[in-house]
Amino acid sequence: MNNAREIAVNTLLEILDSGGYNNIVLSKNLGKNSDMSSVERNMVTELVNGTLRNLILIDYIIAAHSKTPVKKPIIKALLRVSTYQIMFMDKIPDSAVCDEAVKLVKKRGLTGLSGYVNGVLRNIARSKGSLALPDRAKDLAEYLSVKYSHPKWLVKYWLSFMSESQVESVCLGGNAAPEITLCVNSLKISTEELAKLLESEGAGIQQIGGFNALKIKGAGDIRNLKSFKRGLYHIMDINAMKAVDLIAPQPGEHVLDLCASPGGKSFYAAQLMNNKGKVLSLDIHEHKMRLIKEGAERLGLDIVESGINDAELARETYMDKWDKVILDAPCSGLGVLSKKPDARYKKTFDDIKSLEKIQRAMLEASSKYPKVGGKLLYATCTISAAENEKNISWFLENFPYKQEGEFMALPGQGIGDGFYAVSMVRMS
Repeated sequence: MNNAREIAVNTLLEILDSGGYNNIVLSKNLGKNSDMSSVERNMVTELVNGTLRNLILIDYIIAAHSKTPVKKPIIKALLRVSTYQIMFMDKIPDSAVCDEAVKLVKKRGLTGLSGYVNGVLRNIARSKGSLALPDRAKDLAEYLSVKYSHPKWLVKYWLSFMSESQVESVCLGGNAAPEITLCVNSLKISTEELAKLLESEGAGIQQIGGFNALKIKGAGDIRNLKSFKRGLYHIMDINAMKAVDLIAPQPGEHVLDLCASPGGKSFYAAQLMNNKGKVLSLDIHEHKMRLIKEGAERLGLDIVESGINDAELARETYMDKWDKVILDAPCSGLGVLSKKPDARYKKTFDDIKSLEKIQRAMLEASSKYPKVGGKLLYATCTISAAENEKNISWFLENFPYKQEGEFMALPGQGIGDGFYAVSMVRMS
């Protein structure tokens, strides 16, 4: 597995030291090494994602076993990946992990550091059952930050509006392996029929009671499956489906989706409408319009139209015309950290404050679009009072709307991503 480990180390370097995005860099590097077996590809993916999910704890462990701060990026990345293997994986003996790390150091022309790397890793392996974490009673935020590898500022922020048990649950959820949920295209196939079909294609399936949705695993790239190409489903988190259910789009209605890419909510709304009426899916980037158009065509949803629009600016052509308006606002994404394990290290509280201003501008613009009696759905995939509840309190104080329904889904509690959604009725 030396090849897999080296690719994982290089990928981690590119993500953490060059600012690359995990999903993009990992996909690119796996693509460049297409001759790897599926076992090796899975190994690379686990090493990269597992290391990222546990990075703060891993650095804490390394610092406890190294008298010298690690400066060279390649050595730091190698120690991180190897420490993840020692602490969290049992497929390879610790001694082999240490030996392979030393070989990679020498391969990079850093023979003088091979003894250091070997010593640190063997010390970690010998003492891995006796790790002392920060004192929970003295500094709860520090303890949770280190144990669950979430930045301390973020833990403290969550503790400011959630209970200790909720914050710990959210941290656990952020470190869990991500789940893939499929929204069944009920216009073409039943949930039960699709489950049988996917199983025949080699996928592991779990039905979700009360929803046209399936959890799927072990299928590889689902875009290669015949069932996908036939337009029998699209990827959509169950809590995003619940959000659209709050406004219950009906056949014949006109629905406006303001930040629509990649189109999941538009597609689900069109299915609930039995492909009758109109769904206009807008986004600010032209390439995202192509994604929506291609998705709608694959699914056979001919009521879905797409267009370019800046959701922060109110456009008179859309005012007072819509039965339902969806605003899935750009957010800090703190509810989907299991799917984007590197994101937690790139966010700051300033980002949240900046997003809050953007979200309020979008709320103000979108307030003009529903008919009187029409509904506005505000949704985010984040766990952030500033972006969620405080924004809605501000909105209801300043605009002629009445709140109708609301839900918050926390990672680690139930299924699906962390999500917030609220439906509001325009009163005048």
